[in-house]
Amino acid sequence: MSRRRSGPAKRPGGVKVLGGCWRGRRLAAPEGSRPTQARVREALFSHWGDRVAGSRLLELYAGSGAVSFEALSRGAGFALAVDRSPRARACMRKSREALGTDDLLLATAVLPGDLENVVDGEAAFDLVFIDPPYDAAGLAGLLAAVSAVVVEGGEIVLEHSSRRQPPAAAGRLGFRRHRRYGDSALAIYA
Repeated sequence: MSRRRSGPAKRPGGVKVLGGCWRGRRLAAPEGSRPTQARVREALFSHWGDRVAGSRLLELYAGSGAVSFEALSRGAGFALAVDRSPRARACMRKSREALGTDDLLLATAVLPGDLENVVDGEAAFDLVFIDPPYDAAGLAGLLAAVSAVVVEGGEIVLEHSSRRQPPAAAGRLGFRRHRRYGDSALAIYA
């Protein structure tokens, strides 16, 4: 579920981890992808703060897996990165090997109805980050399905185009906050 966006392509050399034990390390990124901007990731992790330590993270449309690796670098206990692109998963495997971590699991595309099967039918994630293509349809249904695998007190963050309104709710989770960062925006559901 690699995303393609208008604008400049990623810089050669991949994406840098911004904080934690892997700060400054580069991650592989699939050619033609547009990883979540550094300032957006910094804002996301500033918002999550201490909640990251020991958390279980789900990243959908992972691409380079930058959010998952950033979370692990900052002390998350586990991350599941989901992307349908074989190139994206290969890049994440390369980064995982370079960093020497077994805490990142990779999965291919998961349909909303299959999400519960990924976690054996139980709510298992504290934090969820979703970054679909900016022109993606059906976000309300996706958010509702994902909310079923979020623990009580958990949170979903949706990255989307700042030109579009995010869905008003994420299943059992309500819309809490909206932040704009140029062409990107984060919608937070808790």
